[in-house]
Amino acid sequence: MLSSLLGVMMFGSALDVGALAPDFSMPDTDGQSISLSHLVKTGPVILAFFPKAFTPG
Repeated sequence: MLSSLLGVMMFGSALDVGALAPDFSMPDTDGQSISLSHLVKTGPVILAFFPKAFTPG
């Protein structure tokens, strides 16, 4: 349920299990922009979402 909600919030619709993730860019831990398409060039990528990261406290 939460993964579907996050998919809708981020991409406008939920992704099916096994679907390719859309390309996106975001800052890395050093503040430099990095994209999913760049990371995939170096090997497999695991996307993980942590609901607690989106809550206060």
